[in-house]
Amino acid sequence: MDAAGFGDGRYMLGPLEVEVADGVARLVEGGSIAGSTLTLDRAFKRAVTVDGLSVGDVVRAISANPARLLGLDDRIGSLEPGKDADLVVLDAGFELVGVMRRGAWVVRPQLG
Repeated sequence: MDAAGFGDGRYMLGPLEVEVADGVARLVEGGSIAGSTLTLDRAFKRAVTVDGLSVGDVVRAISANPARLLGLDDRIGSLEPGKDADLVVLDAGFELVGVMRRGAWVVRPQLG
């Protein structure tokens, strides 16, 4: 949803107005939970540091498995010759430092 990663405030979810407070997205009209504001990098960090899953298992869960289920594993989901080279770079604390899309840096990691 549009609010993911942007903090508290008002956002649109299609034709519905959503209020995000303390990271929880609720419909303005009625107060029902409207979706998640969780980003994949935060989910990855939690899965490894809090839930105790291995980095390899989490990488497969968020890349190879979805690509295979969508029938796109010939193009995405792993780093192999001929594939799109979509990747993120995380530092030792699992914070996002770089993003590559189809082999070109969208966010270049700072070296040094």
